[in-house]
Amino acid sequence: MSDLATSPAAFWNRRRDLTPEPVTPADESARHLVFLADVGGALTEPCTGLDQFDCLTVAPPDYHHVTVTVVGNVGDSISESAEERIRDAARDAFVDIDAFDVSFPRYNIFPTVVYAEVDDSGAFAALNDRACAIDDVPVHDRDDAFVPHATLAQFTDDSDYDELLDVLEANRSLEARATIDEVELVAVDPSVRFPDFETIERYPLQ
Repeated sequence: MSDLATSPAAFWNRRRDLTPEPVTPADESARHLVFLADVGGALTEPCTGLDQFDCLTVAPPDYHHVTVTVVGNVGDSISESAEERIRDAARDAFVDIDAFDVSFPRYNIFPTVVYAEVDDSGAFAALNDRACAIDDVPVHDRDDAFVPHATLAQFTDDSDYDELLDVLEANRSLEARATIDEVELVAVDPSVRFPDFETIERYPLQ
């Protein structure tokens, strides 16, 4: 994500000035590691109707999640031995964090995606801090300006972007909720638009 803002409100205020940045899957497959929290079927209904816009490709329900932090590609930024160390260290990193409820109150837009905002009283930011404190986990720009979110659709072009904004502005509110009771370390294939999650380890929250 380019031109980082620091809050959902800042992104939404700039919606008419944004130029969508189509998401293009990576040219080559890799073992790409991510800490995330699955949100189950909470966001299936909010995706309804987004498929009417040519500028979007809608995420399938199995993909709905909130990213805690992106780790990186094994063999590139992360060695195979580092993957094992990260997997094991995360048990201590998340061990004393309580499960929590989260709501998704409204739609919003990054240059690359339409997403559901997260209302969690800072719980995901705390998870992000713990994950980024693990040795061998790199800290990215998105961690410095952490905005928890759940991707609903990715931009593929800008053909009917203004029409999409018209609809979202008139129907922005959501009523979706989920309980987050575990964090997962998963591997995904970045050459696939909405890849399956290969679970490496699950970390139950109390």
